Amino acid sequence: MAKGTSIALLLRGSAPSTNDRNLTEILDLFEIPWTALTVDEARGDNIAALTAGHQQFSVLTSAACLGEVLQCNKTEALPTWLAAANSVFVYGFQAADPCRSLLRQITGDPEAEIRGSGQCPTTVSVTDSFPEMCGPMSGLQIQLERGADTTLAVRNSNLQSIVGVREGHLFAEFIYSGVRFFADSSLTIVDIRDRAASYFDVKKCFAGAVPIVMYLKWAFRDVCLTSVETSACLIIDDPPLWPRYGLLDFDDLLQLADKLAFATTIAFIPWNWRRTNRDTVAAFRESSGKLSVCVHGCDHTGGEFAARSPELLDRKLKTARTRMQALRQNTALDHENVMVFPQGAFSPEAASALKRNGFIAAVNTEVAPANDALNETTLADLWSVAIVRYGSFPIFTRRYIDHGIENFAFDGLLGKPCFIAGHHDLLRGRGSELATFLRLLASLQWKLCWRPLEDAVRRSYGIRSDGDTILVRMLAERLLFENGGATKRRICVMKREPQAAALKGVEVNQGLVAHEYIDGYVRVMVDVPPGGSADIRCIYREQLHGSPASESIRYRFGVAIRRYLSELRDNYGHLLRSRA
Repeated sequence: MAKGTSIALLLRGSAPSTNDRNLTEILDLFEIPWTALTVDEARGDNIAALTAGHQQFSVLTSAACLGEVLQCNKTEALPTWLAAANSVFVYGFQAADPCRSLLRQITGDPEAEIRGSGQCPTTVSVTDSFPEMCGPMSGLQIQLERGADTTLAVRNSNLQSIVGVREGHLFAEFIYSGVRFFADSSLTIVDIRDRAASYFDVKKCFAGAVPIVMYLKWAFRDVCLTSVETSACLIIDDPPLWPRYGLLDFDDLLQLADKLAFATTIAFIPWNWRRTNRDTVAAFRESSGKLSVCVHGCDHTGGEFAARSPELLDRKLKTARTRMQALRQNTALDHENVMVFPQGAFSPEAASALKRNGFIAAVNTEVAPANDALNETTLADLWSVAIVRYGSFPIFTRRYIDHGIENFAFDGLLGKPCFIAGHHDLLRGRGSELATFLRLLASLQWKLCWRPLEDAVRRSYGIRSDGDTILVRMLAERLLFENGGATKRRICVMKREPQAAALKGVEVNQGLVAHEYIDGYVRVMVDVPPGGSADIRCIYREQLHGSPASESIRYRFGVAIRRYLSELRDNYGHLLRSRA
């Protein structure tokens, strides 16, 4: 961390509370430097030492702790150290006299009130006048599944509501004694160490999550890792490369892509490699990146990548790779080196197998391992650009459009890519529902860049200026850094790799380069000339066991029956339903 950057000052009681611990976990996740200050220490004269070496600091505190500090101050002005803060984030406003008195003091409204939980469900409105903080969530109205913890009812002409409800404010900004205060009505801060069995949903968990993320990403923007862009891709599972599959017509899809400027990657089942249409394949090759294919399992049998056996997984992956190579040889159509798990089912061992078989990432709707595997996925993993919990291999998450625009927007606020999941029925009505959603995405406050899936994954990483060097946090096994500036840029690429022995080497622009291994991270220094780029890839030692599978006739027959029945369902099932 370069000197002169921001630091968080956590004001707390003599013993850290649960909320204090939860705050520090979020600060650590975003790599924000912090130090703690107790209420008793705040009465001393040596507070400046805590922020030494940092140009500015911001304070995070509960309303109870802030109230204690201000009560001890003999004047209406803030204590000297607090007046020097760049901003103050206050949460935990209990509907009781001490917090009410504090709210009235710092807002200047003698009639300010803290009201109990509102009605369920509650609709919240995010302001569109503070895009620097709210980012892609700006201007959204979100119906929450549960009411807010408390609501701040404040009348102050200088107060800016950031997140409001009909009864008042859930998150607001105002000035007190020359300092910017941000009041969050949330009583608790979410514990990102909690295990997560499914995707994060802001409709179910808004309070204690969204306001603190908005604030930290804004207040510590000079130290938080940021994304160079929000890469986007529509991923449609299963279709063979035929002119039409179920409700999906590739001509219609291409016309829609030309009109709305988006990119689609087909999660292609390798078993189908012989079953392609020449004209459809030609349309993919000539689509200028609007259409591409990635790998969708091997045979697409139930839970084939939820298997725990490394040998079986290696055989499946080698078979899948052999088939995709045959597709390329027969059709001249290349494929994205990314896996989408069939039915979303995966095991921890599958992540490691993908790494040693040369895949650069997986993209998935499910966030936890299937079957009897231990689920170690946490909320922190879901708030990260990709899950790297399993074998330190990146699993990027994707969402269906019925997850709601608010969840895609929150992912964008976190720096995650925008990956949309779907099947052939996403193109019902020639894609009218999809088109409506894509227009909604385009209206958000972000830089959305549509790309083929592998290209999108390679550009999904975090960067931060660190003096004369740019720190690049690599997630996928391959990364593309582009220098659009007029001068040479030195980048320090760091990738978490707990198993150093598995790493064979690091390539930059297809040439092996020297790398270091420090504290569980692979580190590479690269100079990128003006207008140039660096294509960085980690190469892993491939296991000798496992060759392309030679399955029994009974197994092959069962796979074929499964595929034909699935196609019969997709191609004709919607017709039967429409006549019912």
